Amino acid sequence: MLEAAGITATAARLYSELVEHDQLSVAEAAARCGISARHATAELSGMQSLGLVFRVTGRPIRYRAAAPDLAISALIAQREKELQDARATMHRLAEVFQETASARRPDTHVEVVHGTANIARLTVGVHEHTQRQLRGFDRPPYSREPGTAYPLEQRRLAVGVTYRVIYDSDALAIPGRMYDDILPSAAAGELARTMPELPIKLIISDDRLALIPAAVTSRSIDTTFVIRRSPMLDALIALFEAQWAKATPIPETEKGTEMETGKGEGPDAETATLLAMLAAGMTDATIARSLSWSMRTTQRRMRQLMTDLGVTSRFQAGVAARDRGWL
Repeated sequence: MLEAAGITATAARLYSELVEHDQLSVAEAAARCGISARHATAELSGMQSLGLVFRVTGRPIRYRAAAPDLAISALIAQREKELQDARATMHRLAEVFQETASARRPDTHVEVVHGTANIARLTVGVHEHTQRQLRGFDRPPYSREPGTAYPLEQRRLAVGVTYRVIYDSDALAIPGRMYDDILPSAAAGELARTMPELPIKLIISDDRLALIPAAVTSRSIDTTFVIRRSPMLDALIALFEAQWAKATPIPETEKGTEMETGKGEGPDAETATLLAMLAAGMTDATIARSLSWSMRTTQRRMRQLMTDLGVTSRFQAGVAARDRGWL
């Protein structure tokens, strides 16, 4: 397993023997690993240059292992830096390639990807290669089961990638989606908002490319456009930002916790979720399906919400909730 840190298989065996036996001569190490003394000498010399072993004074020449948590972690850090440099070079070359290709062939701004499986793999790759910010319009249908990308998003959020996602009412209406995916994502750091209806499905990775569906059936996405840097990409970015400014925030909380609003005590998690769905224009029936509530429970919660806000209509409830900083 140490090969990933730049250590040969033979060197890894030698290092394991030295860790177990404190110190060994060249002949002893060679015998334990089943290699010649000359081969062992060459490997141990290379290991010494890597900081994995050091020579012990005296004769015959003996070697001792350096502390693994220091020696190996240093090699891993070096390999990670090399990979980061390689990734930066890849992005730089990709930009140059795209610019030169666009100059030769304007149609290279758009790539067409066919097939649900290919689109799903492409989407995962876009998440993994986003360096700063991923923006999206989330609405059905999906190339993968909703919520499947949650672990990947968590990993990207943990390394500092910003996620801004707008969900339309159809996305919120999927049973279990709010509690199993959207609210946990918001709690992990995703900036989530909602609107009653979004014009398209959309993913924007940094400011370098976007994905939009080209052919959609009622259940899946069969073809997707990959839009690279171009006036079309600029228009999609502007569309997202315009919709983001109008969208209603979804509370950054998990079920069972309270949301602090900065304007006194805020609503509990379920009330905050109910408000977000109300702002998305969802009916009582749709809210009930999404949250796995009965119609009676949903209607009771709606009546209680209006009583708490001192209003008599859904519209007034939205206005009052905004005034209180609940939306």
